[in-house]
Amino acid sequence: MKKEDFIENILNSTNGITKVNPNEDLLSKIQAKLEDEKPAESYTKWLVAASILILVSLNIGILANTKQKSNQNHELSDLVKTTDNQLY
Repeated sequence: MKKEDFIENILNSTNGITKVNPNEDLLSKIQAKLEDEKPAESYTKWLVAASILILVSLNIGILANTKQKSNQNHELSDLVKTTDNQLY
């Protein structure tokens, strides 16, 4: 019985509590700050995503081009197989 009375006492402890109303001026200031700090718009998000995609594409293109040039340099050096450094 003590346990049940304790539980009932805890559950009923919130009865009679009155709701607190905020100050209207303070509430309007808080809401104004929240509106100023809006998340980025959809247009801005797409612009950032497109910029990142362009940068990644350029980097991949540059790396592929560098690899092709590197392979061409190896092919040229394979053509010349001299063991001495005499030019004549």
